[in-house]
Amino acid sequence: MRKRTSHSDSIVSETRYDFILAVLPLPLFVGVTVGALTGQPLSLTTGAGGFVSALVLAYGLFVAAPTGSIRRSTPDTGLETPSESDRDGTTASGRRYRGI
Repeated sequence: MRKRTSHSDSIVSETRYDFILAVLPLPLFVGVTVGALTGQPLSLTTGAGGFVSALVLAYGLFVAAPTGSIRRSTPDTGLETPSESDRDGTTASGRRYRGI
């Protein structure tokens, strides 16, 4: 179990990506609010807010993309995956089986 001892020793640290995730819904909410409070069509203001949210998302995915080391969920064993013909075979009793 981890204990938090000081701010510099914090388990959670805010990053640029946390900021992007926090900002992502704001333009959409602003568009809905402007549409509800003014005479502008709600579909137009919501669409404009959604477009700005999509731009924020695109920025986070393509411009400010994470560049750190990539962690693999499974270790690299160096084994190649068997081909389709290698997976089909027979057992010692002569029964056919379908491998994964």
